[in-house]
Amino acid sequence: MGSKKRAMAAGAAVVALAGTVGAGAGTSAGADGPRMRAPMLSMVSLGDSYSAGYTRLAGDPAEPDEAGKSGCEQTLGSYPYVLRDELAGRLGRVANVTCGGARTDDILGTPQKPTGHASLDRFGIPQPDPLTPFPLRAPQIDAVRPDTDVVTVGIGGNDYFSLLATLCLEADAADDDPGRCQDNLKDGQYAGLGLPADDPGLDGPRQALAGRYRTLLGELHARAPHARIYVVGYPTVIPRDTGTCAPNSQELFTLDREDLDWLRQILDGVNAVMASATASANEQGVPAQFVDTHHATVGKDACAPRDTKWVEGYSEKIGVIGAGGWGDPALIHPNYLYHRYVARQLAQRIRRDVAAPSVGGTDKSSRTAGREGERRKSKVGAVAVS
Repeated sequence: MGSKKRAMAAGAAVVALAGTVGAGAGTSAGADGPRMRAPMLSMVSLGDSYSAGYTRLAGDPAEPDEAGKSGCEQTLGSYPYVLRDELAGRLGRVANVTCGGARTDDILGTPQKPTGHASLDRFGIPQPDPLTPFPLRAPQIDAVRPDTDVVTVGIGGNDYFSLLATLCLEADAADDDPGRCQDNLKDGQYAGLGLPADDPGLDGPRQALAGRYRTLLGELHARAPHARIYVVGYPTVIPRDTGTCAPNSQELFTLDREDLDWLRQILDGVNAVMASATASANEQGVPAQFVDTHHATVGKDACAPRDTKWVEGYSEKIGVIGAGGWGDPALIHPNYLYHRYVARQLAQRIRRDVAAPSVGGTDKSSRTAGREGERRKSKVGAVAVS
């Protein structure tokens, strides 16, 4: 089929960028009689498909692919699940409410309508999940409670980057001139979608995302004053040397080098917003830190060789479009190697930052952390960090 049809099909589905187990404090009998055991950690994971997993190369589906599933497409190899295993013996309540397609608003207060998992027909055209529609999902932040100790959050890519990537695929199919997607933006064709003609660097959407992130981190701290917050950035999706991305391939489809360079810079801007907002919140007393995954994934992008890549391309195969079939869609999502790395990074930080439970009561560092949390609560309160 023609390049326009292929790329518009890819654009329609590109980058659509929960279980809870309860356990409480227990008791242990010693020579001096029953002694209280410090509570286990309560952890909540928030985020979009880069946190949920999505592609089957990130693990088996967390839910049976049958009527009644949530449509969020969590996979068992995604970092929230791997992190739970890494911290085995330390966790009590665990809530994983990550969901494919989520935006920052879907964490803060907007119910989300999941779209499930696409399939590819013999032409490579994405087909909707046959089990749609799925029930609305409550705002993810509802899972955060006052006793939450750890929050992981990976969100922001769907606020404008994935929309732009979709538009670029469509534009590239319509005209093979380099930079066609950027020309369309400058011509005002995307203004109705919140991407104005006079803003080629998308400074406006980036500033809006920064504002939402400040609000999000402030609200998380207000709901869980003692919680450590770990903001997980996005990996390297597009390589700096875009010549490694074969044209008309199953990796990044038909995007040309100029638009690929531009999209890489836009995603870099999303990561910069996340890092800056997190640093600002930390300076104002919110115990938040940014987990950079970009640098660790350089050379492991969607165009890297199969035995190297941590981010998949359009489909789970590598090669020329249509050669040997399509396989399942990956839609430019990380595989299990990425998720395993993130989980281990998070586990190391959590072990370092959060005092281990001790028999006979909370240890000194835990009590100190509690007093510090109360001090921060009085300083920040329920006001969004600015």
